[in-house]
Amino acid sequence: MLLSLLGHPENGFQSIHIAGTNGKGSTAAIIAAVLQEAGYRVGLYTSPHLIDFSERFRINGLPIPEEEVTRLIQDLKEQINADARLSMEDITFFEFATAMAFSYFSREKVDYAVVEVGLGGRFDATNLLSPQVCAITNISLDHEEYLGKTVIEIAGEKAGIIKEGIPVVTAVTQEGVIDLLRGVAQSKNAPLIRVGEQIRLEGQSPKDFFYHGRNTRRVRCPLLGAHQMYNSAVALWVIDALLQQGVSIPEVAIIKGVEGVQWSGRLEVIRINPMVILDGAHNPAGALALAAFLEDLDPERKGRHWLIVGMMKDKNIAGVLGPLLPWADEVVLTRPNIERAVDPHRLLQFSKTPSIIQDSVSKAIHYVESRLQSNDTVVIAGSLYLVGEAKALYLGVALSPIRG
Repeated sequence: MLLSLLGHPENGFQSIHIAGTNGKGSTAAIIAAVLQEAGYRVGLYTSPHLIDFSERFRINGLPIPEEEVTRLIQDLKEQINADARLSMEDITFFEFATAMAFSYFSREKVDYAVVEVGLGGRFDATNLLSPQVCAITNISLDHEEYLGKTVIEIAGEKAGIIKEGIPVVTAVTQEGVIDLLRGVAQSKNAPLIRVGEQIRLEGQSPKDFFYHGRNTRRVRCPLLGAHQMYNSAVALWVIDALLQQGVSIPEVAIIKGVEGVQWSGRLEVIRINPMVILDGAHNPAGALALAAFLEDLDPERKGRHWLIVGMMKDKNIAGVLGPLLPWADEVVLTRPNIERAVDPHRLLQFSKTPSIIQDSVSKAIHYVESRLQSNDTVVIAGSLYLVGEAKALYLGVALSPIRG
């Protein structure tokens, strides 16, 4: 109803739609970087933001200007208030933000919008797009309260983005999930492409590996963690699908786009000596990916390993802490400044590693920083809200009052 009221701005541009438990943002960022390198005007819609609300809406890498945010909010509110069918109380925060994104991209005449699902897929506000290509990065347990208690139930929600006749690529590995996606895709005559079947990878690191899809490419991706090979592969097949549809994307733009991609808050090294790493790692699969990366970091333990953790109430605490605690010498439990954050005393019940509670992110960082030696490593993980707050503190910038 809201998009109808706004004149269906989602029809004003071509789009790529991405779902998945983890890796949506990284995959979206790679696709956007390649399309931008190819000369297109590219919108990128992701969530949540780390520091500022404007990060959710980007065109060619640049966040939406503050004055444009103000104008869009005012315009949308005026149109809603002028219509008898809707009121602001009917519309969720994410629905309003999605309408802002579609309106902004349409108004700014982007060629393509790369759009990340907010939650699930089937009932997500972004699922009103008619995309050129769909992608489902991976599927594991997260948001069980809303999406289902099993991976298969969650997969059913993610599969809701598959559209009639629209190609879809995925990096899922579970046989039951693959069967479900295959069944949905067949029912909608949508070609389903899988990493591990039509797409093969050769190599151990995203920094240098071979992608074997419609053709073979040597890929160098700066994003850290072996899991980024799979996100890169999904992104590259999306680009190949666009090529098959007649979109002009030079090979040099593909290579340069991947090589130049940036994505904050996911295995992001913000300082080298002593090392400080930020990573969302808000669900068990994300924590396992982070733990796998940390295994190869300072294996001789030349310095002390510090872990600062804060999480949301609805997350799997044991599933996140379990893979990470063995790496840490000391854990600092805290909570980001958001109502949904879990009390760190509850986190303490799950920690078998020496732990201390600090009741704010700033105090947690100050505690660790006052004790750091040059060879130490600090990992700040457990929530993107925690990561955003920590990054703002390290950068010395103000955190947006809009948390979302």
